[in-house]
Amino acid sequence: MKGKKSYTNWHWGIDPKHVLEWDDPDYPEGELVECGRLVELHIKKPGQSKDTIIRLNRKEGNGSHLVFDPEHPNQRLYILSHPDFAKRMQQTHRKNPDFKGGSEFRVMPLADIAKAIGGRHATRDYPKINAAPIGILTHVVYATEKEGDGYSQYIHEFGEEVGPPPGLAADDKGRLWIVGGNYTAPTPGITD
Repeated sequence: MKGKKSYTNWHWGIDPKHVLEWDDPDYPEGELVECGRLVELHIKKPGQSKDTIIRLNRKEGNGSHLVFDPEHPNQRLYILSHPDFAKRMQQTHRKNPDFKGGSEFRVMPLADIAKAIGGRHATRDYPKINAAPIGILTHVVYATEKEGDGYSQYIHEFGEEVGPPPGLAADDKGRLWIVGGNYTAPTPGITD
């Protein structure tokens, strides 16, 4: 029930309509709280002046959730991906024939990527998963309902006040991981 209370507080008084069971042992045990349905991810790759925008189509977005762990001391964010979105990310970021291993970057443990990025999430408490860094996560766009706003899209810019922003990495299943960074996800919303 702590997850229900966290959801209601995070959505400024809106109660959850249902609970989703997500069967993946690599995510934290216990309840994860949805921030909203994933719409876009903006990433900055080394050497690029403009962000690369990853847009989800309607089917992918309706089945992909930006969530946080209310039990984590810094309310760590996770992306729960629709299978079609995970497959697309796997093909895009892990099977690119132009790069050894399918990525522009060396595959390494999530905790090592987080340490390289820095911030309050640069800790060793990530799942023991190897992933390929994609770039720095500059913005996340998600859709949800909050009391007083109705159903809306929210854009969060990472590192706008206190950096560093987190990184985004893809594992061999196409799951995306938010690693490192200085954000938290308390009741008002994502802050850093």
